Amino acid sequence: MASGERPSRVAVSGTGGVIGARVLQWLAQSFDVVDVGPLMDDDPPVRLRRAISAADALVHLRLTREITSDRLRRVVAAADVPHLTLVSSASVYGAWPNHPTPISEDMAVRPNLEASFAVHHADAERTVLEWRDAGSGAPGERGRQVAILRPAPVVSSGLGGPIGEAMLAAAPIRTGSDDPPVQFLHLDDLASAVVLAVQRRLEGAFNVAPDGWLAPGELRALLGARPKIRVPLPLPKRLDRYVARRVGHAAPDGLLPYTRYSWVVANDRLRAAGWEPRYSSAQAYVIADAGMPWDDLNARQRQYATLAGAGAALVAGGWAATAWLRRSYALR
Repeated sequence: MASGERPSRVAVSGTGGVIGARVLQWLAQSFDVVDVGPLMDDDPPVRLRRAISAADALVHLRLTREITSDRLRRVVAAADVPHLTLVSSASVYGAWPNHPTPISEDMAVRPNLEASFAVHHADAERTVLEWRDAGSGAPGERGRQVAILRPAPVVSSGLGGPIGEAMLAAAPIRTGSDDPPVQFLHLDDLASAVVLAVQRRLEGAFNVAPDGWLAPGELRALLGARPKIRVPLPLPKRLDRYVARRVGHAAPDGLLPYTRYSWVVANDRLRAAGWEPRYSSAQAYVIADAGMPWDDLNARQRQYATLAGAGAALVAGGWAATAWLRRSYALR
């Protein structure tokens, strides 16, 4: 494929799950897509190498307990394509008390070591960068290119990504006096970012996030009648167990710092490349929390629905409190 030429066939690995299925669907609307996921464990990887070599670009969509960094290394070792897009995570920046708000791509990758999901994504980024450097061409030639996408927690109606689902479950929980801002990215906005990265052969790291974030007061308004739970420190395992009960066995662990400190990211660089988010954090949260059919609404209707949802939640909270007081007096 000539430099700057748009890819026509894209090999995709790390498929499956909600994120993999949705992004694969979006890619198939623009490219001839080859899902190499079923070939990831081939040994020797003859079929895997043949399938990827027939493509113009490679996209790796996700890491899970099953799709590990070792399997990603197997895929990139078989890849002989000019461009690779990796879906990583904004969690690679870590959640630290001295972080700026928001975080730009200039910030060093420094995941919290107790958060295996963040550490694994940082390791995946190193893997693809090593693959890029190993394929450097002769002086004056353009070698391999890598686009690393770092999405905020991904959510959608029904299910989202493991990190997004965990952060939704942890939204009512605050530890001590910590009350950081939060971000939620709609799955379709992630899918559109992946398509753009492939189409334009983006190079470098790009945060994928809505404009702005939810301040603590805005999140409380969206939580509505649900109490904000405060837990004493240090109880990281208790938080992980609580989230695991809400989400299921796929819940990531080591979440405590990501609920204590801000790790919201700026999207300026991806916007400058031509990407535009369709949903705000508030809209993505309401969609994921209530399962509303937002895809059929325009931007103004979605904004009204977000405000209406927050107002309804506040009314419900007042009604619940009044009912509780009445029952309390009746029992006296």
